[in-house]
Amino acid sequence: MIYGFNQQRFNVTDVFNGQANETTITTEAFVFYNQTQITLNWGTIPGVKYYQLQVSLYPDFRSNFIDVSLQESVYVFTDSQTNDAKRWWRWRPSVSAGADWLAPWSEVGSYWLNTGGAGQVQLPEGYWMLFDKDNVNDFYFLDLPPIYQIIPRNIYRWQGRNRAGTLLTEFLTVKDDISLMFQGGQYIMHQQMDELERFNNTKRTFFLANYAVWKHGEPMPHIWKVEFTDDPTFTMIAAGRPDLVRGTVSLTEV
Repeated sequence: MIYGFNQQRFNVTDVFNGQANETTITTEAFVFYNQTQITLNWGTIPGVKYYQLQVSLYPDFRSNFIDVSLQESVYVFTDSQTNDAKRWWRWRPSVSAGADWLAPWSEVGSYWLNTGGAGQVQLPEGYWMLFDKDNVNDFYFLDLPPIYQIIPRNIYRWQGRNRAGTLLTEFLTVKDDISLMFQGGQYIMHQQMDELERFNNTKRTFFLANYAVWKHGEPMPHIWKVEFTDDPTFTMIAAGRPDLVRGTVSLTEV
């Protein structure tokens, strides 16, 4: 599914060393691909003719399968890495062909590639979305964007050592714990509550995605394959109003 949003111009004030720069930001982005031809587009910055782009299977970019220098803010390539898995990507601009950098690395974005997927998923800027991992046409946009907390964590697993003391097997898994908070002055109506409960009860494992500004002022797409940590529970904001509720839902990557 593709949403036909055009590009829009924003005045970004809290990025690129604190200077205001008029930046053309792409207002839609793919978060799920069912083909290996990938297009990454992060918008242009006036005066910048040089960008560095990195794409990795690891969120800390310990190794990269794409590390290129570009004169445009869009890159099309074939992703032949592990299928049915997440990738992380970031970029940075330069006005001196890489001798120095106008800004630090961007927010780290992500996409998921699964060539067995039923279709591709493209997300408008500013939205949170749930969709079925087995049927990408079964999706729900959150009516109320949550207050959110994303906590990365590393899980180490080891199998054993031989008599010489050499480690035989060790695994490192990087996962996020995610809290979506609808509290305080926020409340959700029954439709959003029903959809959250439906994904928990009937899908169990599904995708959560958003396309939002996090740290450095430019929006980046994010995706997680998740399940609820606990069954979602909500509290009525007032007696007799079961259609208006508050609460926090907790998810973890799987």
